[in-house]
Amino acid sequence: MEIGSGVGENLFFLSKKYKKNLVIGIEPFKNGLANTAYYCSKNKIKNVFLFPFVFQKFEKKFKNYCFDQCYIFFPDPWPKKRHHKRRLVNYQFLKLLISHCNSKGTIYFGSDNYNYFNDVKNKSKSLKKELKISVKSYKKTPTIITRYHARALKLKNNINFLKIDKI
Repeated sequence: MEIGSGVGENLFFLSKKYKKNLVIGIEPFKNGLANTAYYCSKNKIKNVFLFPFVFQKFEKKFKNYCFDQCYIFFPDPWPKKRHHKRRLVNYQFLKLLISHCNSKGTIYFGSDNYNYFNDVKNKSKSLKKELKISVKSYKKTPTIITRYHARALKLKNNINFLKIDKI
């Protein structure tokens, strides 16, 4: 599952890597969805499914979902302090995602906004008190370089990834 799949580069990578698995892209923007759907149709990719709304609607519609891997790369950081409440990834969001994570499942988070990355890392570490998880940070992407990742590299931004494993 990828939350904020954009134009689908990571979905295509995952669909090829995990040919027998279902790959779900959650993306509210029509341009990204149209590009992804066109690519899947043109290349006869059958294991990618798209959800055309925000994650909160996905959560309401599919209450019993579970996943092995969840990817959240370069979400809008809402850098101004007064906008932090708009950030997608927060304590409650992480707790909810982990509850839907299969045993030994993983959540990957990547950002070029150090403040946002650090915030998510700290919230993940505080969740260790409640849930059985491990948290690791690293610099290398766990999949491929997507459009936003390439943009961050071009701007010479410091890119960080977080891996949260359910144990």
